Amino acid sequence: MTTSAQSATEKNQLLAALERSQKRWLDVLVSVPESACGVKLNEGCWSILQIAEHVGLVEQRMLRAIERAPEKASEPNYAADQKIATAVATRTAKLKAPEMVLPQGRWFSTTECADQFAKDRTKTLEYVRSAANLRARSFMHPILGEIDCYQAVLVMAGHPERHALQVEEIKASAAYATVAGQ
Repeated sequence: MTTSAQSATEKNQLLAALERSQKRWLDVLVSVPESACGVKLNEGCWSILQIAEHVGLVEQRMLRAIERAPEKASEPNYAADQKIATAVATRTAKLKAPEMVLPQGRWFSTTECADQFAKDRTKTLEYVRSAANLRARSFMHPILGEIDCYQAVLVMAGHPERHALQVEEIKASAAYATVAGQ
């Protein structure tokens, strides 16, 4: 069975969503002074730096998964597209990150995280621009189950949006105001 390819319109929408979320994420990060990158909402939460590391790791791992994804025989699940895009970009449901993308101090500043994310997002954009059919391949996502590569790119577009909201929650806290000198 041949899977349907994404249309040129769908591809352009994906690219626009990736570019939008990149801008949003980098705008949120660059406004954080390094003195405040360790601020957390509470002891059980991640700091801004940990969130930034996590976002970067997800970008890297998702692109690798897409590049290595095997062909699939089933037709795309178009009904899942919007559900995936909405669920990933919002913070209505808190999710536990898979072990492989937990922050472990790989980068030491939000500037490093932002620079690495920008490089990796450029690779993602290049890949999506050149991909013939993101719908034709799929892989097992640790939270969402089997998704096609088009849906994986939807995840990649929404994920930084989700964490931009999380950083904004921290930036609205008294702890952040104290450390950031606001």
